[in-house]
Amino acid sequence: MSWEAALTHCENSQWAGYDDWRLPNRNELQSIVDYTRSNPAINRTVFPGAMSSNYWSSTPDASNTGYAWRVNFSNGDVDHYHKSNNLYVRAVRGGQ
Repeated sequence: MSWEAALTHCENSQWAGYDDWRLPNRNELQSIVDYTRSNPAINRTVFPGAMSSNYWSSTPDASNTGYAWRVNFSNGDVDHYHKSNNLYVRAVRGGQ
């Protein structure tokens, strides 16, 4: 989904009975990359459904308002993408 849709989707999610979901920031999302792996670059035991693809972070690009940061779980690259692109979403909980 687009970046705006990803933000809204996470904020409105009530998955597993919780209502404090949000889109992770760039640092949070990059922290789960496993650079010893590829395709996907993530521990599939901990994240069994992870796709070897791009995921949105909540971090907008400060120098270009049309872009936000993404993490590529194929190889762990971090870069900005235009907000209208459709990428995967991984939500995190904001509460306790």
